[in-house]
Order: sequence, then C-alpha cells, then structure tokens
Amino acid sequence: MSTDTGRSAKTIELGVDGSVGSRTFRTLALGSIVVLTASYVSVLREVTRVVGGTELLLALVGAMFVLATIVARVVRPRTATALAIVAAVAGFAYYLEAAGTDIGVVSSVADEMVADTLTLATGLPLLQMIEAGVWTLAFAPAPVFLSWYLALRGRYALAVVPGTLALYFLVLTGDAETIVTLLGTLAAIGAVGFGELARRGGSVGQADLVAICFAIIVALSLSVTFVPGGPATPATAGGTDDGTLEGAIDAAPERSGIAGSVDLSPETRFIGTSEQPTYWRTGVYDRYTGSEWLRSGQESEFDGRLTPPPGEYETVEQTVRAESPLGTIPAAAQPLSLEGDPIEDATVSSHGQPHPESTIHDGGEYTVQSAVVDPPSDELETAGTDYPEEIEAHYLQQPESTSSAFERRTAEITADAETPYETAITVEQYLRESYEYSLEVDQPDGDVAEAFLLEMDEGYCVYFGTTMVQMLRSEDVPARYVTGYTSGEEIDDDTYVVRGLDAHAWVEVYFPGHGWVPFEPTPPGDRDDVHQDAIEEPDPDAFEPDDEPDEPTEDEPGAPEHVQNDSADDAGDDDVPESEETEPEPEPPADTDFDTEPDDEFPISIPRETVALGALFGLGLAAAIRRSGATGRARRRVGIYWHGRRSEPDQDVERAYRRLESLLARQYRPRRRGESPRRYLTALADSAPEDSLPHDPRLESVLEGYERAVYGGGVDRETAEKVIERVDELTRERLPVVGRR
Repeated sequence: MSTDTGRSAKTIELGVDGSVGSRTFRTLALGSIVVLTASYVSVLREVTRVVGGTELLLALVGAMFVLATIVARVVRPRTATALAIVAAVAGFAYYLEAAGTDIGVVSSVADEMVADTLTLATGLPLLQMIEAGVWTLAFAPAPVFLSWYLALRGRYALAVVPGTLALYFLVLTGDAETIVTLLGTLAAIGAVGFGELARRGGSVGQADLVAICFAIIVALSLSVTFVPGGPATPATAGGTDDGTLEGAIDAAPERSGIAGSVDLSPETRFIGTSEQPTYWRTGVYDRYTGSEWLRSGQESEFDGRLTPPPGEYETVEQTVRAESPLGTIPAAAQPLSLEGDPIEDATVSSHGQPHPESTIHDGGEYTVQSAVVDPPSDELETAGTDYPEEIEAHYLQQPESTSSAFERRTAEITADAETPYETAITVEQYLRESYEYSLEVDQPDGDVAEAFLLEMDEGYCVYFGTTMVQMLRSEDVPARYVTGYTSGEEIDDDTYVVRGLDAHAWVEVYFPGHGWVPFEPTPPGDRDDVHQDAIEEPDPDAFEPDDEPDEPTEDEPGAPEHVQNDSADDAGDDDVPESEETEPEPEPPADTDFDTEPDDEFPISIPRETVALGALFGLGLAAAIRRSGATGRARRRVGIYWHGRRSEPDQDVERAYRRLESLLARQYRPRRRGESPRRYLTALADSAPEDSLPHDPRLESVLEGYERAVYGGGVDRETAEKVIERVDELTRERLPVVGRR
C-alpha cells in the first residue's frame, strides 16, 4: 500500500495523472518549453555563427537537456539550482580549455566578460562584445538546464522563468528580433497554460484558456516596446540619405552596411585643411557577419590624447569645419589629439577611432593631429608575423559559414606570396585588375565576400574592401575594414571640400613594429566623370569654390604612397566609384512604382507574420468571448429584441411570450418552477411600482393570446401578429434600460 502511495505521489509530482487529456497537455507543455529554449538559443547561435563556437554551443545545450532528464526524478529543486550554477561555470571553463586559453589569464577574461555583461542591458549587442563567444557559451547552460528540469517536475510556471529571463535579456541587448521574441513569449504562455490544464486534468474543451493567454500576449507585444532606444546621433552626415553610398557605409553608429545598387550624394559635408592630402577616416570595423560589419568593444571617454602607432610616423594637423550635421569625426588615421568645442564630449572606440557623443552642427570646427603611417615597402616586407595576441584575437575573425571554396581560391591567388606584405599587395592588385567598378549591383543573399570573389564581376568600394579583408584573414594576415571619405576636392592651398560623393571604404593591414597601414583594393574607372556630374548640379547650400577644379592627376591625392609606387600604374584613380554610363539617367520621382507585375494583382502585400499574428489574436479573442459567455448573452439579447421568421400562429404567440418573459426576467426575476404564467405576472405586479412594466395593460393581451394558443383552441394569424407587435413595442421601449433595478 505504501509503495502504491509513493508511486502516486511521484506521479502527481511529475504532473501526470494517467488520463489521456493530461498526457496530451503535458506533452504540449514540454513542447512549449522546447520552443522557448530554441528561441533564445537561436539568438546565441547567430552570435557563434559569426565569432565561432556553434558546435560547442549546441553540444552544451544538448548536454543540459540530457542532464536535466536524468536528475529530474532524483534531485530536488534547490539542488538543481546549484547544479545550474555549476553548469554555467563548467561551460565557461570548458570553452576556455577548448580554446587553449592559459589559466593565468582566466581572471582578466572573466573581468572583461562581467564588465561587458553589465552594459548589455543598456542595448549593447552581443556581437559588439569583445569576448562574445565566451559570454554566449557561459550564458546558455543554466537556463536550459533549469527550464527543462522544472518542466519535467511538473513546475511549469517556474519552468518558464529561466528561459523567459534569458530571452528578455537578449531583447534588451537588441539581438532578439520581434518574431523570435514573440515566438518565445507565446511558448512561455503555452507552457503555463498547457501545464495548468495537465495538472488539473483538463479536457481539450478547456484549451480556450491557452488561446486567451496567447491573445493577451500578442496584444501586449503590439503595444509595448521592450527594446531600449539606440543613439539618436546619425553615423554620418549622410546617414539619413537612404540609397546613397554614404548612407549605406555608415548608416548606424556601430555598424557598416553592405547594400545593393547605390547613388552618390553631391551635398557638401565638411571643409578640411590639411598639411597634406589624406583620406578622412570615420569608422573602423573588425567583426564581419557575412552581410555587414560591426565594431566590437565599448566606447571610452576621450581624455585628451589617443594611443600612437608602435613605429615611426609623420604627424599631420588638420582642421575640419562642418558644412552639414556630422555624426562622426573625420580625421586622418591615426588620430593622436583633438581640440575644439564640438568634440569636448567625444568618446574613443576600442580601435582608437574618436566619435562624437552628440551631433556636430553646421559651422562646428575642431582640430586634430594624426600620425600618418606610410613606411617604405622594404620595411613592410621584413615586418614578420610576430603579431600581438590582441591583434590575432580580434582581426582574424571569419564567419563559421565561410566556405572552403573561398579559402581555396584565396590560396591560389596568393600562392606565390611569401610574406604578409606580399600577400596584401597580391590581393590588392588582383581585386583591382580582375573586377569592374559599378554602383549598379545586386546585393548577394549570402556571404558578400564569397559572392564577390567567386560569383560577381563588378561592385563598388564596400565589396572590394570587404573581400580583401576576408581574403587576408583566411591567409592569417590581420586586417580590418575602414570607412570615411577620400581627400575631396582641393579648392585652395591645403584646403579641401569633401562631399557625400567622396564617401569611401578601404582596408588597413597590421604590420608588427608599424601598426595599421592603409591599402586600396578599389580599381580605377570612370570616377572623374561621376565626380564631375555630381559637381555640375550642386546642392544650393553647398560650398562653392572660387576657382574651377584642377584637372585630375594620375594619382588621387591622399592615397597611400606604397599603393601608388607598388601597385598597377593606374592605382589611386579609384577613390570614388565610377558610373557605368557617361550621361546619368534622370532619377525618377520618389513615389515611382517600379513593380512590373500585372495591374490586376492585389495591390497590398501583407507580411505572413502579420497574418499569423492576426489569426492568433482573433482565435484568442474568440476564445475569450466564448469563455466569458458574451456570445450567449448577445444571442439571448437579440432573441428578446427580434422575433425572427414567422411560423404557425400558435408557435409565434408562444415565442413572443417567451421573449416577454425573458425581458421580465432580466429586469425583475425569472419565473419560478411550478409558477404559472398568470401567477408569475400577478406576483410581479404586486411587488412593482404602479408605473412599472408589470402594470402595463399590453401584458394582459399578450398573456391572453398565450393562454388561448397553449390551453385553448388556438389563435389565428391576425391575433398572433397583434401579440408579436405588443411584445416588439415592449422590448424596444424597455430593452435599452434592461438591468436597471
């Protein structure tokens, strides 16, 4: 007997009462927990896809499911919580071991991870964390283990807490997209709803409770914004110019996009004076996702001076005056110092690039001193490969999805290169000589660098720069992606006007003892024609030079010296993309419809997600209405107000009387069992005021018609219509005030 009791207790504890309905709902609850777990694990998997560690992540998640299944029947919740903490620590330690990290640096890595974690809730995306892979693998085990353990124990409400907190945290970082968030939230609601039905032995007919919960959470998700807002400062002056090269390059503060076809903006951005022509760098990006570039690491306050390069360099001073709002600090690389009111609150990225905390408005002026790194070719040839550990850790990253075909093709191209410098020059010249420059390209669906190297035959600076960085990284040469502007148009001695059409992207390669050296993989072309076409119709508010622009020279001012000396003869003429046609076609109006589909197609395209959410919300709303009894009340109210289709006279009179009785029941009381209709009306009249409904003389005519139809010889059609008319009059007079007593 005691054994059976123990078994029964264990069965109840695990949430299974043996009934078919309970088993079904338990299965649905456990499935919901799996979906909830998959929602936040999918976000973590996207991070590891970029930085590495996907196989280890999935292995850890699987191990947590197995461990939770094993211990669910033998370990109490308090012990399981302790195991979850141990699992998190073990996952972190196992990753360090697998990555070959020296135990002596564990404390410094842990400190950095904690610091990054504290800033995640303010909107820092996971991919911007320097140790994103470490944090991701340490984060996953605990919520996975606890959620599955508690679900198997039948603690469904508690089981959703770890997973929901994990998902919500990823919402705060901005990594969890709306659909993933909504799917995970609905799964959490489903786990609670189905679990409650399983625990109470509910039937399928009670599933409308879950539908109601779904409808509520959909409504909340459509009316509440979870993700904190990002910075309002534009990444560049042209960051709001959708469809332009400038807008695509630096459309957001911490990322650089890769678009398809783009235009050029002729608007003046700033006037710069410099002791020598140079590129104006605005952004440095190290983390490549396959479809865009991100800047990892956190910003630090500018304390008056920046870190200089490790080797020899030439100092150049520049002054920049904004001609339109700037969200960046254009400066020659590598900035050493900044002065001026507009950049008093500047911050510095982990890559040494300054950024303004607020927009630099028109007329804002600042001065910057930069270290221009341009060592002779022979010194770069002998620089070697003794890279600092932090350089190797951050500037050799490739997405896990990088194909072997991309690596093989890169190896073929660089087969004769013996040093990193030769590798860089070889890749630079190959891209310049093998691909055309065009602003009219289709954005690839997959990895941009792979598509450009293996499938495409033309592109613009974004494609050339991205591909060169990834090719060098596949050959273990540290490289990074850089954005900004070319030197611009010289309008006076050492004075340059820089426009939106001067937006550019290029490459920096690291050489021990020298630091970051710029490379220009973009090929020459019709850059002069495109530039001239944009100048011929300038913005009315743009700066107008006093003199006509000089004829273009063979080498673009400001291009790295080693590129001009060591690359093809026409190197350097390609800083602004060429146009594929001499005469630019007029731009169509903004509202022009380019759709070539037949006119008879449905004009509005509704996303499938919206349709699904609408259907789900409608289902939940219907379930809520059914559960509340509103449909029944509405049906009864309509039945009182409207007689409906006519039938036999006697039946019509009976139905009319029932309508009257329903009206009296709503306002006074129902007719009691065994109470005749006449006694019922008499009792109501005895207890009601003289001017109330029970004293209305029309009730007597309705009652007489009812008695003749039921107990007498019946009624004719004329009498039936009179009874119906009396009841219609009473309901229309009294129904709006039904319920007032």
